[in-house]
Amino acid sequence: MQYSLPLAVFLFLGLFVGCDGSQTDVGQRPTDLASDLLGTWETIEYDVDYQTYLGGDTSFVESIREADWGRKFGVKPPSTVFAADGKLRRTHRLRTGQVANVTNGIWKAQGDSLFVIEPNITYTYHHDLQGDRLLLTGIVDQDQDGRRDDTFRAVYRLVGRTR
Repeated sequence: MQYSLPLAVFLFLGLFVGCDGSQTDVGQRPTDLASDLLGTWETIEYDVDYQTYLGGDTSFVESIREADWGRKFGVKPPSTVFAADGKLRRTHRLRTGQVANVTNGIWKAQGDSLFVIEPNITYTYHHDLQGDRLLLTGIVDQDQDGRRDDTFRAVYRLVGRTR
């Protein structure tokens, strides 16, 4: 019976350490946004709460859902291509397919942030990638009035993968 107390203490400590409350997701790999982002993404939802719209004392909320792009605005959802070389290309098309506007920029995934640098502005977003859906959120200067005070949220859908 000399061994029962040390054995009981050892088993108790093993159980205590083994059940420390931390959870591990089995079968889930960590997200590597830098590679998972490569491809073409359509903007399907877009929400911006402008606190001081264009620097004035007016606030404004812009909310666009997937069906709104064509029905309300007569355009297709914007598509953004994230390339492996860190470049991006956002294309806005009319309903007919004709290109209305193209924005070129660069991007970088770092930690929990996605940096998007476009002409004259840099955006910093937090990301949540779930399968073929990407959620970007952040406090940005969306109206380019010099103040980072606009609450941004957009949902993107993967439409084509490149590696």
